[in-house]
Amino acid sequence: MKIKQLFKHKQKQSGIISYEESRENGKRIRDNYGFNMELNGLMLAHTLNKIKELELKRLVREGKKIRVCFLIDTATRLSGNSVYHNMLKNKLFEPFMVLYQSYGDDFSKNLALYTEHVRDFKTLSDAGYCVFDGYDKKGNFIPLEKFAPDIVFITAPYLDYHDTCLTNIYLNVNFLTCYLTYGINSSNSYAYHYNNRRINSCWKYFVETRTDYEELIRHSIHCGTNAVLAGYPKLDAYAKPIKQCKIPKKIDNGKPIVIYAPHHSIKNTWEPSNIATFHLYYKNFLKLAQDNPNINFVFKPHPNLVYAVSEKGIMTTSEYEKYIYEWDNLPNGLVLQNGDYIDLFRRSDLMIMDCGSFIGEWLPTGKPCIYLVNPERNQSTYMDGFSLLCRKILSKYYLCHNFAEISNVFSLIINKQQDPLKIERQKLADEVFINIGHAGKYIVEYLENILK
Repeated sequence: MKIKQLFKHKQKQSGIISYEESRENGKRIRDNYGFNMELNGLMLAHTLNKIKELELKRLVREGKKIRVCFLIDTATRLSGNSVYHNMLKNKLFEPFMVLYQSYGDDFSKNLALYTEHVRDFKTLSDAGYCVFDGYDKKGNFIPLEKFAPDIVFITAPYLDYHDTCLTNIYLNVNFLTCYLTYGINSSNSYAYHYNNRRINSCWKYFVETRTDYEELIRHSIHCGTNAVLAGYPKLDAYAKPIKQCKIPKKIDNGKPIVIYAPHHSIKNTWEPSNIATFHLYYKNFLKLAQDNPNINFVFKPHPNLVYAVSEKGIMTTSEYEKYIYEWDNLPNGLVLQNGDYIDLFRRSDLMIMDCGSFIGEWLPTGKPCIYLVNPERNQSTYMDGFSLLCRKILSKYYLCHNFAEISNVFSLIINKQQDPLKIERQKLADEVFINIGHAGKYIVEYLENILK
């Protein structure tokens, strides 16, 4: 019998469920679990992980270096870069990356996806990473075993779709798997984040915040058996002295910097993820930048926004490209779509967004944020669509429901230089985050201590 046949738990979501209801449902499921096939499957997975761990310890005693693969499907999901760099400094580890796409074997026939894949490969190579293409010259998957990893870091639990060589990767007998989320958990997808069998069957799940760790150990099906409270490596860039934070020369002129970061979820059918407001405000924000030449504006869209505006009939691709050009052609405007952004966050004065993971990633800046609440949504249930962590954070941001409110708060923060919620945000950041600046080092030392 195949291992994956042991898992028969199914989920059904209909409508919108409050976060409290979702948590209690998870707790009821966990409490009602007895000696059944799902729990047995997880026990089998962790037994298998322990056997592989013992074998890896034996190899370490014999002097073997541990090959650690960072498996990613796009450069934007590289959340473990500080883990990678700390491993480079450690004689025990030999880190490298393998770039796959999460669209199956046919992705090379899609010109847009293939172009994005080639661009991401070049981005990672140019940044100095040891990166391998997950496809041969004909566009066929190269089995991950060909790269001989001992440990595989995964940032997206859906990478095993499409019956590719990645299927059932979490239970592969040839290597151990570690899960490190590519973005701070922002949505009320309780089952995805805390009762996801792919994540639960990993050897180690490095958890990014105290809030998420508490949710795992108190309410998940397997009580966070593999959870390790480590912090979020992407935030390690906050430890760098502010004077070393580099931003494009065009906006490095001493003027205030405002980031406009729109999400791609325009008119999503699943209401909790219908958070994007780009279709409502994109003209207003371009005009705001045009009317304020003494302020630098950075347009930082979600990578998938270009596809969303076309799919939803907001703009054609050429119209979106023209909009991008107008932003970038402003004396005080700049478009950034790829690459690291924490340096930009730290040098900026205000974020205006309707994104997900940026909610948490922006908080350590200590700077104010205008969060764009989608007015097309049911406002009485709006916050139920967010994770417990993000609901805490959003209560310390400035929530705006229309452009009049946006203009008023913008004037308060930029023109009057007032930020009434500043102290409350700092207090919250201290409560929920851990190991900011050295989460990557913590994870590497944790693994080293286990294997030695």
